[in-house]
Amino acid sequence: MESVAALNGWMLTATLVFALLTGILVVLTVGKSKKRVRGLIDDLENSHKRVKALEKTAEEIRKELLQTQQHQDINQLKLKTSKSSAKELTQALLDARKRMEIAEAAIKAHREQEKANGDASEDSEYLELELELEPEGGLSESQREQLIGLLDPGPKGNVDIFCVMEDEMSEMTARQLDEILTADGWKTNGVAQSAFSKPPKGLVLTVNSKETAPSYASFLQRVFSTIGLEVSAVMDNKYREWSLTIIVGTMDG
Repeated sequence: MESVAALNGWMLTATLVFALLTGILVVLTVGKSKKRVRGLIDDLENSHKRVKALEKTAEEIRKELLQTQQHQDINQLKLKTSKSSAKELTQALLDARKRMEIAEAAIKAHREQEKANGDASEDSEYLELELELEPEGGLSESQREQLIGLLDPGPKGNVDIFCVMEDEMSEMTARQLDEILTADGWKTNGVAQSAFSKPPKGLVLTVNSKETAPSYASFLQRVFSTIGLEVSAVMDNKYREWSLTIIVGTMDG
């Protein structure tokens, strides 16, 4: 009986030890499982963050591609527009050249007619001058008519007109030129007064440089000379490029 009791005691002890070991294993297993589960959750969260980051990057790339495509479309549109503008400018240049040729022919015909008239023309001019003694100032009626006729078939452009400050004759002539040029299709900014330490005589056609002088500058010079105005041309870099400035100086009364 003692042996049986001892055996039972040993079996009970072994059972308790086994139960204790089992409990420890269960605790360890549960702890490892929790760690694994937490690790898996962390991995999932990291993966989710990476997916979000990839989606954001993909969205930015898509936007960049769209912007690039838009820039390409804009550049293509600009290229088409520039080609169209170049064609229009070329056509405008050809039209201007044709008008200039017609105007040159009109000036030449006018001069040949004056030469052909000879003395009779001189007599008529003398009589006309006799009738226009003590003029009010500015262009004569004959000069205005000739100017209108010679400008009509010629090229058109932009001009700035200046007159001598406090000079009535200069201002009157400048305003007459402005009126005639505007009516003929030229673009002006009206007449501006300017002070000169030494006012020029007659008309002075001023350009920034020879390279940037508009083609119609020489045309206007010939037209003004043809109607009997004193004309000179100068270059001055203080004036705008690709523009023509008409300075109306002191005029003989």
